[in-house]
Amino acid sequence: MRGSSLILLGLLTGCGGTPQARPVAPAAAKIPTTQQAVATSPPPGALYREDVNALIDRGFPDFLQRVDVEPRLVEGQFRGWSIVQLNPSDFWSGVDLKPGDIVTRVNDLPIERETEAFDAFESLKQSDALRVAFQRDGQSRVLEYKIISRN
Repeated sequence: MRGSSLILLGLLTGCGGTPQARPVAPAAAKIPTTQQAVATSPPPGALYREDVNALIDRGFPDFLQRVDVEPRLVEGQFRGWSIVQLNPSDFWSGVDLKPGDIVTRVNDLPIERETEAFDAFESLKQSDALRVAFQRDGQSRVLEYKIISRN
């Protein structure tokens, strides 16, 4: 299955964010220069509202070309979306996600169905943060960014 349920991960790189994931507790991280031409980079642990909205306005298709996922089932129960491949590598540079990680929630919303992923994606227009909960090697982790205005 293509990455429609992981569309929000595109915000991590499309808006210039690259936090390091830490077990369970939200991360404060260094943010490199965004791939978009922006006068300034956001402060560590933050994304600019304008960049988030611009990425949301581009919609799902651009991001769907960058991630492949498959459902992760344990004893027949859905547990999340296992990352199979992240391409191109420069798009994902600095983001602490890798193949094998299992994304379980975005902004505390379930992402089991495509409609839920879309709802979580659209909710970022009003959200003050982006939080991606995932598991790596059985350990729970969270990537978190505050969404702030440039002013």
